[in-house]
Amino acid sequence: MREKLMTIKYLILLKNLWNDSLQKLRHFLLKLIYLAFKSQKKTNPYPKKIKKILLIRRNRLGDAINLLPIIYTIKKNYPHIEINILANKYNAEIFEYCTAITHIHILNESSWLGQNFLFLNPMIKHLKKENFDLVIALGGYTSRLAKITYFIKAKYSIGMGSNKFFFDLVYDKAVIADKSKFKSQMEEMTVLIKAARLLIPKKLPFTNLGLLNRSNKEWLAICPDVKRKESQYPSYLYGEIIKKILKDKKFKKIGLFISDSKSPYMVLTRYGAEYIKTDTLKEFIEALSKYQYVLTAEGGSAHIAGALDLSACIISGTKNQSYWKPHAKNIKTFIDPISVKKIKPELIVKTIYSI
Repeated sequence: MREKLMTIKYLILLKNLWNDSLQKLRHFLLKLIYLAFKSQKKTNPYPKKIKKILLIRRNRLGDAINLLPIIYTIKKNYPHIEINILANKYNAEIFEYCTAITHIHILNESSWLGQNFLFLNPMIKHLKKENFDLVIALGGYTSRLAKITYFIKAKYSIGMGSNKFFFDLVYDKAVIADKSKFKSQMEEMTVLIKAARLLIPKKLPFTNLGLLNRSNKEWLAICPDVKRKESQYPSYLYGEIIKKILKDKKFKKIGLFISDSKSPYMVLTRYGAEYIKTDTLKEFIEALSKYQYVLTAEGGSAHIAGALDLSACIISGTKNQSYWKPHAKNIKTFIDPISVKKIKPELIVKTIYSI
């Protein structure tokens, strides 16, 4: 019996070694094929004149907000360039606040059988007719982003590459960079803009939604909703913060901004927070702009608070929060990647009072 078990273990070991060898051989052969295609690839020449560009940024709210300073800077340095944006329905509203953008195009990627049939998508077909001088694909290295860029058929295209996958060949210039070396998302996007031969300064202005704030200095907003579980601060700890602030009489009003009344954070109204109902992103931004201080979980609300020039304390459990941190002035981030429960309420209260 023992010998039989040893034989089985030996056969499993051989199988694993064989599979590992096949995998390495497969990667080696694909690399050779990739290099062969790359050597034969003919890239389009960089246009002599850039009159019309398309920036693709179809991800989250924070991604859109972080792009705004870059858009304003391009328009300032190149006032003759028509700047177009390709966004999704979720983040397109953010770009509506930017006066430097000529056109905002919204792509529904789930229509027309999804990403495998993007060439049939009405928006892609429309953008192809626009005959852009330059397309810059922002959003890291993804096969879907490469496909979108390919089907638009611009005169020249730029995007992040991998130096090993065939989608690199889609771009006229694939920028190869180690993402772990970027200190922020802004820095990563800047690398692509500079690769497109557009001059922008190393130090960019802070994000700005362009609203004239009439904020109340005695109002505090709390935005606890966040999808990432690691950044979900417990309700009872938010409750301790609210009770302490109300006891100290530092603020006359604490507004609670949540997705809807079914949010588990609705319980914070029992501690003294006032539920602020907003049905759209525009309503949320308008209502939040009336506050001077914000306590928020990391995510879209944190970036919006920063772009409204509010004083914000951000709670995060993500390891790379410095990369995603809002590009804004009055920001203080509390990070604990092990557990956000370890972030002390009294420390947050003290910081709110000081910023």
